[in-house]
Amino acid sequence: MAETDYATTLATLRAQQSAQPLSILALAEPITASQTQPPQPPTSQARPSDISSNNASDFESSLLTPASLDADLAHYRDLFSKLRFSYLEQVTKEKYLRSIVGDPPLVVSHDDNLALEEKLAVMKTDLKAKKTEVDALVLEMQDQARVLATRYEAVNKEMEVLETVPTEIYRLREEIRALKAEIAEKTGSEDGHSSNDPRMNMSLEATQKALAQQRASTAEIDAQIEALQRQMPGKMREVEKVDRELVELERRRNESTRLAMEGRRRREMGGRDEVEELGRWYKSSEAVLRSLLGVEG
Repeated sequence: MAETDYATTLATLRAQQSAQPLSILALAEPITASQTQPPQPPTSQARPSDISSNNASDFESSLLTPASLDADLAHYRDLFSKLRFSYLEQVTKEKYLRSIVGDPPLVVSHDDNLALEEKLAVMKTDLKAKKTEVDALVLEMQDQARVLATRYEAVNKEMEVLETVPTEIYRLREEIRALKAEIAEKTGSEDGHSSNDPRMNMSLEATQKALAQQRASTAEIDAQIEALQRQMPGKMREVEKVDRELVELERRRNESTRLAMEGRRRREMGGRDEVEELGRWYKSSEAVLRSLLGVEG
């Protein structure tokens, strides 16, 4: 049903464009054609006079672009101004000659000239106001044309998208069907919707919220891991120091255990303890040294 709606909408837009064609598009065809097609250089069979008249500037002017059209418009305006001035000059001369050679000759007084100058001043003022109004109208039309051109391009792009929408929808539906089949195969359900995990049946909004919470929790855990990684070198040094102390204590414990077992073994065998004999020797040596040095204990 959706594909039919898309097709109907696209057909309606195409019909509207065909029923109401834009005349500006027909006027712009030479410009678009000159921009899309490579320019044709002059043929080598032209006459020498034609070659001399067709120079590089004429060849470049054949490329219709907005800049070249603006330059041509300014050039033709200049020519029209010169032509108008020549026409007015010629008409004025003819009227002057006719007034002189006429029978009777037409004589214009100073008051008539003043009246004509006043009338001409009013006409010039009106003409200037109309020119200003026309210039403003032209600018408004140009702005409106730019807006319409932008909208027209946007409509064309949207129509291109509209043409690809049914195919994209069909592809997405096939992908959804394949994903449902994969879920059904993994969960063992027939329709692919039921699952022991309630998160698989959450709505889009709830899924996005849960995803945001999970991302926040993951970011917090990452921050904690980063803090622990920064503390890790100091902790490793402390562990190495404790390991060294532990090895030393272990050595001392083993040595003490060995000596205790050796002394116990000797006592059990009826012999005197070596440590005890060493202590008695230290005491006798101390007594001898004290007697020699005269030191009383």
